[in-house]
Formats: sequence, C-alpha cells, structure tokens
Amino acid sequence: MNFISAMRCRLDNVFENVLFYGKCLGFDLKPDLLACDYVRCNDFTKNFEIDDSSFFIGDNLSHLTTLANTFRETVDLCYIDPPYNTGNKFLYNDSRKGECEGFFGIHNSWMRFMLPRLALAKEIMKRSGVIAISIDDNEFAYLKIIMDTVFGGCNFIGTIVVCRSKNGKGSNKNIAPTHEYLLVYGKSDESKLYGNQDDSNVYDKKDIHGSYKVDGLFRKKGEASLRSDRPNMYYPLYSNPITGEVSVNASPGLIEVFPVDSKGVERRWLWSKETARMRSWQLYSSKKNVIYVKNYSTEGKRIKIRTFWDNAEFYTEKATNEITQIFGNKIFDTPKPLGFIKAIIDSMAKPDAVILDFFAGSGTTAHAAALLNAIDNGSRKTILIENNTDIPVSHIAYKNGFNKISDITNARLEKIHGQNESFKYSVYKNN
Repeated sequence: MNFISAMRCRLDNVFENVLFYGKCLGFDLKPDLLACDYVRCNDFTKNFEIDDSSFFIGDNLSHLTTLANTFRETVDLCYIDPPYNTGNKFLYNDSRKGECEGFFGIHNSWMRFMLPRLALAKEIMKRSGVIAISIDDNEFAYLKIIMDTVFGGCNFIGTIVVCRSKNGKGSNKNIAPTHEYLLVYGKSDESKLYGNQDDSNVYDKKDIHGSYKVDGLFRKKGEASLRSDRPNMYYPLYSNPITGEVSVNASPGLIEVFPVDSKGVERRWLWSKETARMRSWQLYSSKKNVIYVKNYSTEGKRIKIRTFWDNAEFYTEKATNEITQIFGNKIFDTPKPLGFIKAIIDSMAKPDAVILDFFAGSGTTAHAAALLNAIDNGSRKTILIENNTDIPVSHIAYKNGFNKISDITNARLEKIHGQNESFKYSVYKNN
C-alpha cells in the first residue's frame, strides 16, 4: 500500500467527523476533502523536537489534513486570524460571498471554507486545548454557529471584545467600528485558560502572611445567601476597626458583627464558624465593621481573563507601525500587533505550549511566541501554515521583492532568527 492509500485509510475517522459537522449545517464537504493534496513531511516529526517554529507552505486544508493524521492531539493553543469576508481587495481572498440562497444566505461560501479547517484543527488539538479566533461583525454570528457545531456549545469559553482603534473605521456607513472579537472555545471540559498575570501593585496592604488586598465581602451575596439557607453560617464575628483584625471570640473592645446587609436582611457568612476560627487571619474588618476576605499575592499568580481588552498596544496603528519597522513598508494589509498576540498566548497557554496558526499571514504568532520565550525562558513552539498565493504585481509587497504571501511569513522567520540566532525553524512545502 503506497503512502497516499495508507493515509486515506487512516484518515477515514477524521473525515467522518468533518463530514458529519458539514452535514449538520447542510454542507457536503466530501468534494473539498477529496480534492486535498496529501503532503508527505518526513522530517517534520524529527525537526519538531529541536525547532522553535515549523512553517508549512501551501493550502492550509491539505496541511491540516496531514497534521490531523500524523500529529493528532498535540496542540495546546490554536490562534487564527482568518479572512473576515469584508469584500476588500487584500493580498488574500477576503471575498467569499455566495448567492443569497440557502439557510445561511450570502454567508454559505465563507462557512463552507472555514468549517472543514476548524474541524481538522480540533483533531490536532489536545483534549485540554484552547482555540481563539479573531473576527469582526461580518461573520461573527456565523463563526459562532460553526464553533458551536464543531466544538460544542458546552465548550464555549467566552467572547472578548478587543478595541482596535479609538477613531473607528471611517469607510463604514453610519457606524465607525472601533472593536473586533476574540472568540474562545475549549476542545473539552479539560480545557482551561492559563490566566492573566496578576498585578502585584494592587496589593496595597501587608501582614505577617504577605501582601494582600481586600476585594470580596465575607457576607454571602446572591443565591442561597439567606440565613435560612445555611443557619449554621449565621453567627457573630468580632472586629477591631482600628487594626482590621477579626475574631470568632468576643473580647473587650471588639465590636459584634452579624451578616446583615444594608437593608436589614439576615444573610450568612461564606464559611462555617469552625472554618472562620481556623482562618480568621484571612479576614479583615474595615473601619465601618464590614468584614472582607483577604486576597493575598503569590508568586506567579494568575487571574481570570476579562472580556474587554482596551490597550494601545493592541491598536491597528501599532501593528502597521511594527510591520513598517520590520519590513520597511506596510507589506501586509491586515497585521495584528505583537502585543495583542503576546497577550493571547501568555494568558491562554502555558510557557511550554505548542501553538498552531493556520492563517499565519505576516508571521506575528511565531514572533510573539519567540519574544515571550526570551522573557520567561519558556519553550513555546509554533506551527504556521500560509498559502503560496501569488501577490499582485501592483501591491507594495511585490514591489518590495515578495512574490507570494508565504514569502512574507518566511521573511519574518528569517528576521526573528537574525535577532536571535538560537531561534530555529524549518520550512515544508507542497511538492
């Protein structure tokens, strides 16, 4: 049995999954999958162990198919910045609007393009893997439908709104959008975001146990917070509003405090009396005798990611300036800023993560991972895929010596290596 035949046999299960997802949304994806070129990359597995980045040149559907067969359940984080389907003339095809027919109308073509690629990416991800996708209003709703189908609504982690400009896109009618979205899913219930780095400067108080802040009431709020819900958690505490100390035992000079809210409703504490006795050092009293739980700072502490990102380092203008600085001109139409990609990688995956980007574009994902590795001594690896589509002769990229889109990605990898000679990468092309 030759290589192609063997691969087709091993891909049966993968294809069945992809075809099933397509059928759920009314797409027959069999012709798309059968049209793939199956790529033999004999050196990839060997080189991957020593490389910081692996770059596949060619159709991402073909390369994803190969990786789904040979590299299953390996990727920790998948980040992509796919075509937004705006209809604009970019280096890449950003106009996949079909006839206004069928259930999804003009969005059919874009959805058919994205669905098999996302389904194959899922096969390559670990069960604990996470995928984050940049998108705007053009296809956000339809991307959500695809992701709910492929990854399951139960694995939806969240939507992050990212401010990309203060002025907005002036070319749009009526409204000038200032934001995009970052849609985040896990592969399974084992998926978990790494979290944002904590800011030690917000811990403005200190005791013998370390630096801390007070930001959470010890009195239970919301559901099941009434005294009648947990009677054994309604008991008096004794506070010293001068020192902030709290005790379960009454003493002269201490003020008795019950979990009663500002409206006089009897509620309950978060802990039982015995737990409060053992952990009273974690409680803090304000000057108004309101009891809080101390939140201590610890080395390497991570906190939950927030859903609104507004940072000048994430603005489109920043990305344009970076590309111009690196290449001398704005040779890529829609780059993402390094700071933005660094924030995604740092908050969504550990320092030893394998990261997949199958719309690699100008190679920002590899650059961001390399910079993070230099900062925290991490061992992140990136797998990039970018098409070898011809660049129009009228485009500024062509005038700067780039013939294909993949040439830009490759040049970025060369520049990363130029800045850091220890950075290693391999390039794989369709034969």
